[in-house]
Amino acid sequence: MSKTREEINQTEKDYWNEGKLQRSKIKKLRRHAFFYSYKREKKILNKLLEDFNDKNVLEIGSYVWAAWFNENIKPKSLSCINISEVELENGKKNAATKPFPVKHHIMDANNLTFEDETFDIVFGGAILHHLDIEKSIGHIHRVLKPGGKIVFLEPLNMNPLYRIYRKMNPQERTPDEHALVSSDFKIIRQKFSFNHYFFDFFSVVFGFISLKIFGDKNYDNWINKLGYNLDVFFSKIPFFHSLFARVIIYGSKK
Repeated sequence: MSKTREEINQTEKDYWNEGKLQRSKIKKLRRHAFFYSYKREKKILNKLLEDFNDKNVLEIGSYVWAAWFNENIKPKSLSCINISEVELENGKKNAATKPFPVKHHIMDANNLTFEDETFDIVFGGAILHHLDIEKSIGHIHRVLKPGGKIVFLEPLNMNPLYRIYRKMNPQERTPDEHALVSSDFKIIRQKFSFNHYFFDFFSVVFGFISLKIFGDKNYDNWINKLGYNLDVFFSKIPFFHSLFARVIIYGSKK
């Protein structure tokens, strides 16, 4: 019997409030596999986030903005939502000394209660895959002003190897999350015109080799750099997009 949205939300809330996720294993691999791609990701986000200045911005989440924003990013206002009280409190701690207003709301992203056309930009990091894509995208579209923009960084689950890994390591994710697949892109495209940057296929393979050779250290090495450079090359070819582990989606409201 399938779960109701309310049951899924409660499970998500409990996992984040109680810190149930166990990611020590994957963190070691990420330090190798993502060493160079995190730099590319940051460079891309810095460019995309220039549009946030003097805008009314909504984060679907609590505090990814604290890592994404540099000292030059100053929105007119920033609103953050989460269903987890613990996550929201973490966001409030990050916001205490910022030179722009930050508001926090306990809210379900599948059922935003903001008025229509409230925000210029909606963004989030690793959040859409925890949601009902159709419902959440519908609400994001509704609360954006005409021509409003989205920026999301999300995991993918189109590569069979990643699907196997996820099934073998369920402790690293909440029970009902669903990394994005091609059908999710189709749903988003109904409401938004968007483009994307893909990350991390060869870098994961080569990062695994690098981890075995170097252990949890010396991430800046030729093995990881080769994997990264292969990713940058092949990510420009649509045929290979389904191989990648992560994506930045950026676009505008239709």
